[in-house]
Amino acid sequence: MDGNGSQKYSGLNTVRNRNVFVSEPLETLNTATHDAALTLLEPLVERSAWVAEKAVSHRPFASDEDIAQNLVNALLEAKFEMRVSVFRAHPELAGKEATEGTMTKASTVEQDRLGLLSLSASDAHRLRRLNAEYAARFGHPYIVALHRVSDLAQLFETFERRLNASAVEEHVSTLAEIASVIYARANAAFGPQADPLLRIDCGQHSPTEADGV
Repeated sequence: MDGNGSQKYSGLNTVRNRNVFVSEPLETLNTATHDAALTLLEPLVERSAWVAEKAVSHRPFASDEDIAQNLVNALLEAKFEMRVSVFRAHPELAGKEATEGTMTKASTVEQDRLGLLSLSASDAHRLRRLNAEYAARFGHPYIVALHRVSDLAQLFETFERRLNASAVEEHVSTLAEIASVIYARANAAFGPQADPLLRIDCGQHSPTEADGV
């Protein structure tokens, strides 16, 4: 795997559908000043403002999915070291930042939905062990799109399995998980459920697995 080969992740680099919704938040983003637009985009990628900086020049965005795709493209096109810096910007699951209350709002909501902020003593001990083993093996926190995780049993099963992956496999998996999070956050912030004003049919597209975020 080379440091810049976004083609290695071509499965992530696709527009997921061609139905464009123009919502009030999306219009606000498209017409905002450069700095204001960055402020709106930055929460979509965990504590990695440079990704938003790369994407903001592609305004006007056609939809929340267009926003997400431009952010994902910026991540995939970055050098290996920059991608890893994004990995390291993420908090551990139920880790130190959760205990100290210093996670971003988005991460707090995502972890709380699965009960990670109120674990039993045994589950908390198990997760601390997994967090430590993963960080020692891969050099960054374990990242998973929690909106796709149904319960703690699934979380632990997936965590244990990914601990056995190779470094290359886990790099690709981590990029895919971050991409899914970006799509979900963009949809929540700028998607059609946020007071849609206009729906434009731009063609047909078969749903993909990623449409289930």
